[in-house]
Amino acid sequence: MTKFYELSTVERIDQLRSEGAIDEDDARLCCDEPALPTPIAANMVENQIGNFPVPLGLADHFVIDDEALRVPMAVEEPSVIAAAGNAAQRIALSGGFRTSVRRDGVPAQIVFSACNRADFNRLSNFVSERQDDIRQVAHDSHPSLETHGGGLRKSGVSWNEEGFAQIDLLIDPGDAMGANVVNTISEAVAEYCVAQLEGLDLLMAILSNEAGSQRARSEARINFDNLLARDMDGQTVARRIAAAARFAEVSSQRAATHNKGIMNGINAVVLATGNDTRNMNAAAYADLSAERRTWTTWSIDEERRQLIGSIDLPLPLGSVGGAMSTLPMAKLSLKLLHHPDAARLMGIVASAGLASNLSAMRALVTKGIQAGHMNLQFKSLAMSAGAEPDELDPVVAKLRTDPARANLSIAQRCLRQLRENAKQ
Repeated sequence: MTKFYELSTVERIDQLRSEGAIDEDDARLCCDEPALPTPIAANMVENQIGNFPVPLGLADHFVIDDEALRVPMAVEEPSVIAAAGNAAQRIALSGGFRTSVRRDGVPAQIVFSACNRADFNRLSNFVSERQDDIRQVAHDSHPSLETHGGGLRKSGVSWNEEGFAQIDLLIDPGDAMGANVVNTISEAVAEYCVAQLEGLDLLMAILSNEAGSQRARSEARINFDNLLARDMDGQTVARRIAAAARFAEVSSQRAATHNKGIMNGINAVVLATGNDTRNMNAAAYADLSAERRTWTTWSIDEERRQLIGSIDLPLPLGSVGGAMSTLPMAKLSLKLLHHPDAARLMGIVASAGLASNLSAMRALVTKGIQAGHMNLQFKSLAMSAGAEPDELDPVVAKLRTDPARANLSIAQRCLRQLRENAKQ
C-alpha cells in the first residue's frame, strides 16, 4: 500500500474521503473553494485586503491514549510535519502517548490602584462577605456559560506593597478559549464592586494569560530498538537524547532553540485549529524561569530498555467559539481530530510538541539537523526558481548532487538546462 506521504495532494484527499474522515464538502474546501471567503475575512479583522494562506498538512502515525490520529498542522516551514510524524511513528511502536490534563479555569484580575492596607482590608472583607452576590453578578453577565459547564469558580483578594489591590477570579469557560467571556464577567464584577465600595480607584479588569490552571502533560516511552540510526544503536541514541535534553536544562542558549523545536509542532496544531497562538505562547513562556528552562524532560529506563520523555506546560486552548467556529479550515481540522473537547485538544497539542522535540533531538545527536531538511529545502529552491510541479523532482535531483553549492542561482541554472534538454 502506498504510504500517505507518497500520495499526491488530490490522492490524499481522496483517501481521507474513502476512509470517512472527510465528506464531499470538506474535499471541495481543500481543493477548489477559497479556504477563507472574503465576506468572512472582512468581518474578522479591520481593513482587510486579502488572505495570507499557510499550508495545512497532516502529521501521520499519532496514537494518543490508544486513539490513532492524523494531526493537522498549519505551518510554512519545511519538514515540521514530516519530523513530527516520524517521531510519532517511533512512539506508536512502543505504545503511543499518554496524556493528562488539568483545566480549572482562566484567571482574571480586577485591579485597584493607590490602595493602603485599610483599603485592602475593606476590599477583602467585602469580597468575603459578598461571595454569593459576586457569583450572581458573574452569572447574570453571561447566563449561558453555566449551561455549557462553565462559570465563576473562585474569587479572592491580594495586595502588594506598591499599593495595588486586586480581586482574583477563576472562571471556567467550558470548552471555549474564553477570552471574551472572562473579560465580560470580570468587568461586570468590577462594576458591581465599585458601585458598592466608595473611594477605591479601579484601574482595570482583564483576564491573565498566565495559565497555570490549564496544564497538559503527555508522556511517551520509546523502546531502544525504535530509536536506532543508520550508524548508531538505539541505546546510544537514547543516551545521547537524554544528554541533549539535560544540556537544554543548564544552557539558556540551547534552551531557546530546544523550545523553538517544541513549538514547531505546538504552534502548527494551535493555528490549524483556530486557537490563539499569541495566548498560548504567552502562557507557555510565562511558565519558564532560570530554574525551569524547558517544558520537556527525557531520561533512560535501563531495565526496560526505554527512553522516557514527558512534556508539561500551560495550554489555554478551546474547541468551540471564536475563530474555531468561523474559519472553515479550523472546523475541518477539528473534524479530522474527531471533534475533541478542549481538554482532549490540549493533550493532542502537548503530544505534538513532545513528538517535535524527540524528532529534533534524535536528528541532532545522530546525522545532524540539516540532513533531514535538505530535500525540502531543495524543493523550496526549485519552486523559487520557477519550476512547475512536473519539474521539481529533476531539479531537486540535480541540486542534491552538490548540496554545498545549492542556492537560487544554481536552481535557476538547473531549471534552464532541464527545459533546454526537453526541447531537443
